[in-house]
Amino acid sequence: MRCSIAPAKIILFGEHFVVKGKPGLGVAISRYAKVCVKEGSNRVYSTQLGLLEKGSKNRALFDEAIEHIGEFAGKNICLDVYVDSPIPMASGLGSSAAVAVALVHATLGLLDIEFTKEDVRKIAHEAEKAVHYKPSGVDTTLATYGGFLYYRRGEFRLLDDLQLPTDLSLIIVNTGVKRSTGVIVRDVLGRYERIKRVARHIYEAGREIVRSALRAIKRGDKKLLGELMLVNQGLLWSMGASSRQCDELIYRLLDLGALGAKITGAGRGGVVIGLASKGMAKFIVNELIKNGFEAFIAKPEYNGVRHVNSDQILLFS
Repeated sequence: MRCSIAPAKIILFGEHFVVKGKPGLGVAISRYAKVCVKEGSNRVYSTQLGLLEKGSKNRALFDEAIEHIGEFAGKNICLDVYVDSPIPMASGLGSSAAVAVALVHATLGLLDIEFTKEDVRKIAHEAEKAVHYKPSGVDTTLATYGGFLYYRRGEFRLLDDLQLPTDLSLIIVNTGVKRSTGVIVRDVLGRYERIKRVARHIYEAGREIVRSALRAIKRGDKKLLGELMLVNQGLLWSMGASSRQCDELIYRLLDLGALGAKITGAGRGGVVIGLASKGMAKFIVNELIKNGFEAFIAKPEYNGVRHVNSDQILLFS
């Protein structure tokens, strides 16, 4: 048996604006999908979803990934797969990408063939097409390599020298609202076309926020980083990417002591992220949980996908 873990991700700055060529900044976080594989009879079991039947919607990612792994390895593969992913699904955290990357990495390790992380990323990206029609590649890149990623149309750049100040924590809060990324993107682009002369300035401001955020992270300017998150949120709100539930949760985070907060990803649901000092983050998350929210503290994950022990997990025994 071989097991691997791969991290979730958040978009810190720039979502939606990247569609018009502006930059975005993403980071892998310390929430992981774990996948274990062994030779078997094509069964897939999820701790969260149970046994995934062949032909089901939730099974498509696994079958697509195994097919592409077989093409890479030059052999037919028959596996039993166990997946445990506490990453909330369809929430903007890259859950399917983390599962795909962990699955590819574990399987290639089981096959005992030479491979690189880039091989893992490419295969997982192809598998992601079974879930997302045109995946950007941001999620699989961060799940594979970890760390910070600066990205814009035609450019992906891993920022190996960039690290969040160690006395800061990220807070992830699930609104519980499911949404369609495609619908929100179309709505935002529709508003862009209707108010193009104004929207151009909004999107240009989005670019400057990413530049300022990079400088703030390097300098350890916590207050400025929080303020930039709020300004980014304001721009996204103006383009129709937020919602009442997201807005109210952002105000709650700020009232509890967060330095900044915003939507991440498509918006109008999914998760909201906050930034706070380590001590304050624990208090905030405890208060949110007491009030019925699904919330957790995360930190940047700088290592990406990797092998781990099986912890005596028995597949279909």
